[in-house]
Amino acid sequence: MKTHLPLAIALGAAKLNTCKIEITGYTGQSITVAFSGLPANQPSTYKNFIAIWEASVIPWTVTPLRTIEIGVNTEDGTLTIDNLTITYNSYIVGYGVGSGVGNICASAILNAGGTKAPLSYVNIGIANLGQTSLSVHYQTLSGYLPKENGNWIGLWEGYVSPYNLPPDALIKKEVNSYANQGVIGLNNLSLGRDTEYTLIYFMGADNTTAAAILTFNTSDPTSEK
Repeated sequence: MKTHLPLAIALGAAKLNTCKIEITGYTGQSITVAFSGLPANQPSTYKNFIAIWEASVIPWTVTPLRTIEIGVNTEDGTLTIDNLTITYNSYIVGYGVGSGVGNICASAILNAGGTKAPLSYVNIGIANLGQTSLSVHYQTLSGYLPKENGNWIGLWEGYVSPYNLPPDALIKKEVNSYANQGVIGLNNLSLGRDTEYTLIYFMGADNTTAAAILTFNTSDPTSEK
């Protein structure tokens, strides 16, 4: 009987890139944020934006207090949201990687009293790896609906940029769940040993709405020391 030896992630070979936003300062009339996008992202070209609500969790169906498009094509930068009235309530800012609130993939909270909460952002990871299948764990922001917003993931061999995708994806799959976190199975694959792969999570149909990139290399666990 033929035995299928398992695959594993090569030690030290996995790398995760995510989008993030952080509140770096505030006054009674403004909040300053630092944003960080994916490698090769062009925020101005791809309609990235920052939005703010007076809330502790993004109220997805409520119009933001302010929405400001990012006007520079640098992966990282800062932006000040002015013309606000900052009270002792909580405020949350979101970073969108495309036009529309459904593309927000990272957030930061200024709690009542001025304390900051831990950052939140779209995250992906490998739950299980086999020769012909891959289980992917995903997590989006609180209250977010992946299926409603057309989220999907894709897997490619080698290192791939979402902003210059090759046509030969190994697999693409929609996130067919309204849960803000879960596991997605990618089946009928043929994964090689000692091979690099790129897994990307997208917020919408456009490939420029990428929110997280995971690159990893497969290995034979029996050879690990």
